[in-house]
Amino acid sequence: MDMLRGLAVLLVALFHIQYPVGERVPGTPEALMRFGEAMQPFRMPLLFFLSGLLLPRSLSKPMKDYAAGKLRGLVWPFALWTVIVVICFEALWTDEDPLWLFKDVPAMLMGWQHLWFLSVLIVCYAVAPLTRLLPAWTLPLPMALASTFIVGDGSWSDYAQKVLWYGAFFFAGATVSRHLRTWQRIHPALPAAMLAFTVAWGYVAAHDSELRTALGFSTFLLSLVGVLGVLWLAPRLPRIRFLEWVGRGSIVVYLVNLTTITVAFESIDALGITAPWAVIGLLLIAGLLVPLAMVPLRNTILFRWPAGDRASGVAPCQRGAGVPRHAHAQE
Repeated sequence: MDMLRGLAVLLVALFHIQYPVGERVPGTPEALMRFGEAMQPFRMPLLFFLSGLLLPRSLSKPMKDYAAGKLRGLVWPFALWTVIVVICFEALWTDEDPLWLFKDVPAMLMGWQHLWFLSVLIVCYAVAPLTRLLPAWTLPLPMALASTFIVGDGSWSDYAQKVLWYGAFFFAGATVSRHLRTWQRIHPALPAAMLAFTVAWGYVAAHDSELRTALGFSTFLLSLVGVLGVLWLAPRLPRIRFLEWVGRGSIVVYLVNLTTITVAFESIDALGITAPWAVIGLLLIAGLLVPLAMVPLRNTILFRWPAGDRASGVAPCQRGAGVPRHAHAQE
């Protein structure tokens, strides 16, 4: 599933690039914008679903190891990159109160800008041990249904809706994990119909901003059809090692991408750069090349708290004996 994860996170990265390009480059093809919008109902749901696929394996570990792994691999990068993002944005966005971002504790807990993804994922993994008592298949539909009835303009209500809606994909992935091979081997008639429906749904979503951003029971079912169709298709696609490599370092690409794009965008404005080739080049470097160049650092303290010698199973003597403010942070 690394290849699908790599594809999904690259689609997110390109989506973060396309809007700054559209704002600063006259004549940006409408088809480019529509493509990114057509993918919106599927990118993030796919990332949550793929995380859920790994849940049974994670829960097979002792609870102490399970918790330690999530603290190192999710809570730590979330906390560190919250600080990094806040410092970067404080420096870029001059306001009367220079410390206003640091004072917005609820926003930081819910995930500032694109960090909402890790925040929601942490909640999912925190709740996940309950599936040892309550089967995972009992959760997706009630969670998606509940997300429909959350109303209000407050940030906490928006966050709760995200937890329920995207969490439904997470636990749907955990449910499917036990039947993955069966699903991928079924007769192609049904998956082909699902994929055809997905193309149609993507086309409709690309032309209706309210529809593609709605979180509710019906949109959950529509997006789930697409996710399941792609999951069936995956083993029939040519193996692309680059996408697998990106998938293994997806957290790096996701965390770095919007941060560097925002820095690049503000720099373009500050320096008065208007040449289309320069704007596109800088955004591509910031949004793709820099995050990809940092993928080899995925096991460093920037993205994962290092395990102790006991946790890693290596004895000490064996070691080293050698976007703009409106930055589309919905994704």
